[in-house]
Amino acid sequence: MAELTNTALIWNRACGGDVVSLLAGDRALEDLLLVHGYVMNGGVFHAIEGIEAELLADAQSGYRYFGFDSVADLLNEAKSIFESGQNLDQFEIELGNRYTELIPDDSVLFKRFEDCLQQNPSEFAPL
Repeated sequence: MAELTNTALIWNRACGGDVVSLLAGDRALEDLLLVHGYVMNGGVFHAIEGIEAELLADAQSGYRYFGFDSVADLLNEAKSIFESGQNLDQFEIELGNRYTELIPDDSVLFKRFEDCLQQNPSEFAPL
């Protein structure tokens, strides 16, 4: 069995919600991955409805930290639609498609994280 790289171990730590570090990169990654998991499991509105407002705002900051400003904006738009009481069904597919265009799969997130880790290793706690 191949040994995991430090990059993969830091990613896995964030996926497990075990980040106790206050370092910016660790927090941003964990927050982003929380919302990404919700979106992948149930859609954009699932994340908006299922995550507390403060955690959602943290996740938006996480997306921005990694340069996914468009995703943070999309989440803000979805939150506005959700809170307006509009018919969510008419927006659910559109928002999901837009999210998928921006982040087609986890590898896009992983690559951006990997690049950020290489450029700013001090923003992630050592293992």
